[in-house]
Amino acid sequence: MKDNVAQVIIKTPIDLVIAGEALRNCWFRGQGSEKWGLTSTLERDADNFGVPRRFLIEREQTTLRLFKERAHIYIHNFEKPRSKFEWHSLIRHYGGPSRLFDVTSSYLVAAYFALCDSAPKQNGVIWAFKESYFSENNTNIDDLFEKQDKPEILIGKPEELNSRLHSQSGNFFVPACLLTSLEDQISEKFGTNLKDKYSKYRSVKMIETNINHKIWKLVFPRAVHSELFRFLSRCNVRGYSLFPGLEGLAMSLKEMMRAYE
Repeated sequence: MKDNVAQVIIKTPIDLVIAGEALRNCWFRGQGSEKWGLTSTLERDADNFGVPRRFLIEREQTTLRLFKERAHIYIHNFEKPRSKFEWHSLIRHYGGPSRLFDVTSSYLVAAYFALCDSAPKQNGVIWAFKESYFSENNTNIDDLFEKQDKPEILIGKPEELNSRLHSQSGNFFVPACLLTSLEDQISEKFGTNLKDKYSKYRSVKMIETNINHKIWKLVFPRAVHSELFRFLSRCNVRGYSLFPGLEGLAMSLKEMMRAYE
């Protein structure tokens, strides 16, 4: 199972491009620390407040009910979502607790989040998951929010995208079961254990010759964050291009703090 996951260090913008293009048929997830696990906001909030897993489906349903009752008060010209999946993606959009786990088809977008969300003195990371392991399925994702299903990870996006999902080439991993952690369901999906040690390579050029790995972990040492961020800026991968409205402007202002690194 160790051979299903591999790790490589990204040292330069050229390394990022080589790795990203070699892994172009993947779903990417950028995170601000290589030490962070793969968890949904619903799981993190439950852990913070000591909510047992057996109550998560009930809490999720309550969250949806309250959001549906009140969303129109806060959003002008509100158009009601047409499915539970769309409602939950809207909750995720505005930062609420959700089982939905953001991924993107763009390694540059994933790199932005790995750098923008980077924790002090921590290495950032992009997780890359082979797209081919997500076969077509006829599961109605709305049904997953009604009952506990067997552990499984589905890939999906709402029929109507919001502006953020569109700008970020976004999609969601949707865990079918809340009794099992998202990370364990991803591990099972790819036939591995993400807590095990990984195969490690010194050069990104090894990716092309080691295509059998199902998951790749691209690590950004803290020392190269500013150089990589400047590269993303030249590619116009900025807060104002990824987030709609004033939120995007505010995000791009936050990026200016990197001038002091």
